[in-house]
Order: sequence, then C-alpha cells, then structure tokens
Amino acid sequence: MQGISGRSLRRGRSGRYGGVALLVGVGLGMTAGSGVVAGARPGGVEAGGPPELEQTQAAFQRVIAEMSPSVVSLRVQRRSVLAGLDGAPGLDQLVIVNGSGAIIREDGLILTNEHVVQSASEIEVIFSDGRVERGSVKAADARSDLAILGTRRQGLPALRYCDWERVARGQWTIVLGNPYGLATDGSLSSSVGVIANLGRRLPGLGEVDDRLYTDMIQTTAAINPGNSGGPLLNIRGELIGVVTAMHTRAAADEGVGFAIALTPAKRRIIERLLEGRAVEYGYIGLTARLADGGERAEAHLPENVGVVVTRVEPEGPAARAGIRPGDIIAAFGDVPVSGPAQLVEAVGAAAVGSTVVVEVVRDGERQRVEARIDRREISRVGWMRGEALLWRGLRIADLSGPIRQRLGLAPQVEGVVILEAIVAGERAEQVRPGDVIEAVGDEPVGSVDAFRRMVASRSGVVHLRVRARGVVALEP
Repeated sequence: MQGISGRSLRRGRSGRYGGVALLVGVGLGMTAGSGVVAGARPGGVEAGGPPELEQTQAAFQRVIAEMSPSVVSLRVQRRSVLAGLDGAPGLDQLVIVNGSGAIIREDGLILTNEHVVQSASEIEVIFSDGRVERGSVKAADARSDLAILGTRRQGLPALRYCDWERVARGQWTIVLGNPYGLATDGSLSSSVGVIANLGRRLPGLGEVDDRLYTDMIQTTAAINPGNSGGPLLNIRGELIGVVTAMHTRAAADEGVGFAIALTPAKRRIIERLLEGRAVEYGYIGLTARLADGGERAEAHLPENVGVVVTRVEPEGPAARAGIRPGDIIAAFGDVPVSGPAQLVEAVGAAAVGSTVVVEVVRDGERQRVEARIDRREISRVGWMRGEALLWRGLRIADLSGPIRQRLGLAPQVEGVVILEAIVAGERAEQVRPGDVIEAVGDEPVGSVDAFRRMVASRSGVVHLRVRARGVVALEP
C-alpha cells in the first residue's frame, strides 16, 4: 500500500471483495484495563511464557533488528494534473506518496512497487540510520508492478531470497515498512502474521493500468498505506514477497493483505530489471472466460480444462491463427488451460516472436493451430476492456456527444479527447484534461481505435497535433 498526503489509499477497493478484519495475536497478550500488572501474575507468580513462545518472540525480535538496515522508507513527490471536462483550467497538484523498499544489492539498488514511484518527480530514500538520499528509478515494469531504485550509498546490507520450494501456508511472516509515513525518520514499523494462502489472484486491482496481480501471497500481517514496496519476510529474515495491496470494505484500515510472491519467475523479471533491460510479455490478442460444465462436456474435455474465447482482436495474433469467438481453448503449447488467469500467464511468458501451438475445440472437433506471439504493449490492450485508452500517462477517449457538449465543440471537430493526465515534469505543461488530439504526426485521428493503431508501433518521441495548442512532442 502507498500512502498519499497522509490519507488512506487502498489499491483495489472494489466491493467485490468481502473485506475481513483480521487480528493476529503473537505470544501472550494482555487486555487493557484487565487489572493485571505488567510483569506479574495473580498470586505473585512471575510473568513469563512457555519456552516455545519465548523462542518465537526472540526470533521475531532478532529478524526485525537484523533486517531493518536492509529496508528503506520512501517519500515520493508526484506532479499530477487532474481536472474535469467543464472547461475549467487544469489543477496542478504536488502529491506526496509514502512507500517502502527492500535493499537487494550492496551497491544501493532497492526493490519496490512500480506504482509507488510511477511518474515520480523526486524520490527521497530514508535509511534505518536516518540518512536521507536522493533516489532514482533505474528500471521499472508496470505489468509486474516492480521497480528498481538506485542511490549513491554503497556497502549496504542486502536481503536474500528464500528457498521458494519451502514456502507454505501457515508459516510466519514479518512486514517492515513505512505505514502512513511514520517511518520517515528511519525507525521502521513492524507487524507479524502468517501466510494465509498462496497463489491468490486479484482481478480488477490492475485493470485500469494493465497490471497483472496473480500468484499473490495472502498474509494476516497488518498492511497499511505506506507499506507498499516493502519486504514480506519469513521467520529467518529471508525475502518471500513485496507488500502490495490490501482488500477491505471497512472504514478502518483493517483488511486482508497481499504481497507479490517472489517466485523463480518473478526473480527472473527482477534480474532483467537489475540489468537495465525492459521486460517483454507475449501477446495473443483475445479475451476468454472459464468454460462451464456443459461446454466442457460437449467438447469432451475433462473437468477444470478449457476457456471460451469471447473476443478476438481484429488482425491480431489469434485472428491470424484462425481462432474465433466461441472456440474453446484446451491447451496452449501442449499445456492444458485450466482458466483465463493461467492462459494470461502462459501467453505472457511466451517468447515474443515465437510460434505456439494452440489446441482449440470448435463444433466438437479438436484443432491445432499455430499462433505467432506478438509483444504486449499497453497501447494495444484497450480494446479488451472497451474503455478509454491509457497511453503515456494520458487517458484518451472518443469524442462522445456529452463530452462535445461539455467542451463546447462543434460537430465537425474530429479527434480524441484527453480525459485525465497523470504526468510529471515538462509533459504536464504540454497537455491537459480536455485537450483534443486531432492528429498523430500528419495523420488525422477520428477515434480511439485509430489512435491506438497509430501509436502502437511508435516507441520514441510521438508528435501530436492538439487543438488550440499546436504540435506537441511526447517522449516515452
């Protein structure tokens, strides 16, 4: 979780999740006002606990003390331009975001969440000794919500990964971080819980910005705004996850906490980021839902196998392979497909440019088709949601009748409108909500779909002709 301007911000506060207030007690707690004096028991018996609990408590204290120098607090400044479409000037805001991070290399490289440092104009890194350094984003991947920060400090104690094969439900977890910005003096807050479950998927949490939250760790350790990006540790002080989100429907910040599981696959992404390389994901251009029992029976598929294709991107990889809406995908690359989430992960892990055999069932007959995997780009996936396009920090939509009316645009004005701009630096001066993009380069724009196609292949500076502003050049 990240904290913004001292107010609670929950990633994914949809009411679809039944929030549960979880309280975890460790050792022998005391109830306030119980009349029991600290350090004593009724009848003059000296306070104490079973040796096993004392040992567990000592283990927690040791991990918290020894691992705190490997954890940092983050104070991020983000310039944001937000405005309605009522013709009023845009509101230029300086937003303060609190977050956390884990030192993973002795040369000052820090692992955190990408959503914490997204569009940052300035990053302060506060170490456990109270020292403050300027941080910079070395590499980031929005899809996995992971980022690497760099500082000038050297010789730092780095956290080590756990043996993932040994991670299991019921194991102790420890969270160190900066909830509500309380640890900006370097004194980290800690909380303790257990692994409630593994392999959780959080649909809806990343739909707006195309993030993918699968294979998450669910923990009972307290997670609050400002903990995002910090480490989830085991009882040995080893890194098992990156604290990311909390689901609750209560007014208070009591909910179910989640962390990105640092599986071998996630560690490969981190290694790529540490090398300064972009992370590529495969793309096939279709949406799907889980097949029901009747559909599986008609297709002669076993239980828990099969997804039904609901939409296919025109001229996308799936369409070129001959896949159609209504087809049931039984296997991807000879691996049975158990659900949409598994298919998304399998496609994302496929090498860009590779050819994958996809087994589909159509009208009761099995077919094997070959699909060439494209590179997934944010500019290509807006059609899946039927929503506005998110591109380079701009949310872009068609000029609908109500929008034209609010902006006072004549019917003959063509283009697409910027609904929202969450940008930093010079870009905030170039475009604002309510601006109408009339052309990309010299090509007129008539719709979001046309805009998406125009920018899909452009990786460098893109020139936009903006109504009443002229030509602006937007960098990646």
